[in-house]
Amino acid sequence: MQQGAALAISLSGGKDSQALLMLLAPWFRQYGYAGQLFAIHADLGRAEWEQTPAFVQLLADNAGVPLVVVRRAKGDLVARIGERMQATAGTTAPGWPSAKQRYCTSHLKSGPIDQALRNPAPYWPSSGQRFCTSDLKRGPVDTQLRQFEVIISAEGVRADESPARALKAAAELRPAITAKALRGLPMEEALAQRQPGQRVAFNWRPLLHFTTAQIWQACGTSATSLAARQRLHSIGATTSALAGWVGHPAYVLGNQRLSCALCVLGSKNDLLNGANHNPATYGLYLELEVLGGSTFKHNQSLFDLPVSGRAAEVRDEILSTIKIAA
Repeated sequence: MQQGAALAISLSGGKDSQALLMLLAPWFRQYGYAGQLFAIHADLGRAEWEQTPAFVQLLADNAGVPLVVVRRAKGDLVARIGERMQATAGTTAPGWPSAKQRYCTSHLKSGPIDQALRNPAPYWPSSGQRFCTSDLKRGPVDTQLRQFEVIISAEGVRADESPARALKAAAELRPAITAKALRGLPMEEALAQRQPGQRVAFNWRPLLHFTTAQIWQACGTSATSLAARQRLHSIGATTSALAGWVGHPAYVLGNQRLSCALCVLGSKNDLLNGANHNPATYGLYLELEVLGGSTFKHNQSLFDLPVSGRAAEVRDEILSTIKIAA
């Protein structure tokens, strides 16, 4: 950064990215770095919690940092799942994202069509097919970052979130948008050998070893305060519970983590909570289950969630339509 690198702070709206912004923005200014400072948010459209777009804008405004919002040009995550459903029609494999098919990441955050589409693959995202990340997050973000010759992408990744994240480095080259001649080099060497016109990009994870308590402290609150607000919400005092809360509303409403409204990697608690508070998105995904003939997770249908309120009405309306059609 002493050489004028731009700093892009990834901002999802979750507590880790919020803490990242609150810590890095004043630090960057304190040292008087000459590079550009901005926050960047990959908007997943209808898959997001409805409060997320306004919340990330509020965070950026409060931090005095410009917010760049990127989107997949061909449509949001719901549209992407529909595309994969059509592409995998006639195969024996479903098309939702998963832990191994994270096209929600690869296609909406990272790159164009990945290898998963060239072979029969689930149309739902999964842990193995995370096109929700690569397609709708990394791809659009990389497009934005390519305008800088030296760019640092700061990410709110923490080691205690998962074994896979615990293995990540605190800093590394971002090879997808680094000049080919510099890929594979140690970071210092890549920076030293860079020629004018060559791009070098880095991933930086300054919160890698932060605890949850430290994260909430950086956000300006605590787990104790959150628990008290969740209790208020549980007895129907939601307005009071949210009054003065500095984090994303989803936490007070019961979520353990913030991601999409309905994430294939989310806990049962977060899936149920997301469905109840985002019934329109829940309904879209129910329709995709029916049209594609594949459950959201392996042997786990969204129809089986014990939803209530408007979400239950949406589910029953779709079930009624199915019975009439049959």
